Amino acid sequence: MANNPIKRGLKVQIEFETGSRKSRIDCYIINPDFDRLTLSFPESKKEFIPYLIEGTEIKAFIYTFSGIMIIDSIVFDAPFDGKFVIEFNEDQQVIQRRKYLRQPYMTDLYLESPDGNIRTMTIDIGGGGIRFSTDKVISNMQEFKSQLRLNAYEPMIKIIGFVQKKHFYKDDEYLFEFTQIAESDRNKIIQKCIQLEREQNKKY
Repeated sequence: MANNPIKRGLKVQIEFETGSRKSRIDCYIINPDFDRLTLSFPESKKEFIPYLIEGTEIKAFIYTFSGIMIIDSIVFDAPFDGKFVIEFNEDQQVIQRRKYLRQPYMTDLYLESPDGNIRTMTIDIGGGGIRFSTDKVISNMQEFKSQLRLNAYEPMIKIIGFVQKKHFYKDDEYLFEFTQIAESDRNKIIQKCIQLEREQNKKY
């Protein structure tokens, strides 16, 4: 596959039938191949192994840097010793480009305005946007240039986007949706989300 977005270390959420309902498990790619993926299998989900025998049909949601890739696949090797293998048909790949993994993360976000820069604090981050809080009142759909501090002692990430106000957000919460961002910077944000999720999973 030319320019294959499926890479080692990416998150894969698998969906499968467990009796009368569907269940999902978060895994990570250990080894990507042409039509197969070797995935990690979490120790805490051993009770689901009987539902993942060879030949079982599953749906895989792969969190790539371009968005979520959804693949209909089957279990090729059942879970054993912390890993298992799924097989898929390349023709069944569909990418939803506007959906990204999001994770809670507090850091500095600066919005540049003709009336003066606004320093805000992020609530969560993702490859497509950032939820943040501020005591400033911001007009819905207002465009900003911004700078995000992703990690200490690293250059800030420059982004252009617009602010949205969701009706279910708190009064001081807004969404900053990206319209212009370097793909290398978007990838840094996605990698940060993956790192944060892994750290969170280790706690449980």
